Amino acid sequence: MADRDDPAGTPPDSVTILGGPGQSDLTEQRSRFLGFALPAADEAGARDAIASIRQRYHDARHVCSAWRLGAPPPPREYRHDDGEPAGTAGEPLLAAIRRQDLTNTLVVVVRYFGGVKLGTGGLARAYGAAATLALEAAPRKEQELGRCFRIGIPYALRRAVEQVVQARGGRTTAESYGTSVDWEVWLPHSGCAGFAAAICEATAGAVTVHEIVSP
Repeated sequence: MADRDDPAGTPPDSVTILGGPGQSDLTEQRSRFLGFALPAADEAGARDAIASIRQRYHDARHVCSAWRLGAPPPPREYRHDDGEPAGTAGEPLLAAIRRQDLTNTLVVVVRYFGGVKLGTGGLARAYGAAATLALEAAPRKEQELGRCFRIGIPYALRRAVEQVVQARGGRTTAESYGTSVDWEVWLPHSGCAGFAAAICEATAGAVTVHEIVSP
């Protein structure tokens, strides 16, 4: 297996995501802003969540949204003003997600107009505050990022391979025993560059590494 990493573009070893939903309820000049922060694994899930909130609050004037998905560099971002003046809703929502360095995260803010115009600055502040409060109310967790490999190892070389895996922050996720030891191992992204070459060197070329590519 040839190493395919560009160190300058290597993704991080972990990202912070939401461990569950968070909500907020903010009133500004008689307008009510309901904020929702939700985990979102992909764009389809984010769009479904927005549609569900829009259906639930069908009588609201605006249902604005933003999401940040995937690992840098760079994550995929989206924002939608839903009829509010450009940049006053979706952008403050996205900025709130960025400030808390989150990914796989969706924020939706529902606005019920109270009859008093807030101006572009007031709108941006209110949307941003509702988003921030919803995000702060949600639990967090770290999601590990890395790659998986399959290795067939002669019994006599098991310890040599194990040392390389451990030195790179990896771990064995599955193993079987027959005429050789067959391992599946996980490595953080920072440990992947040069991994195959390190295994080859440690075993004098007797062991090869095959990456497990997700479908």
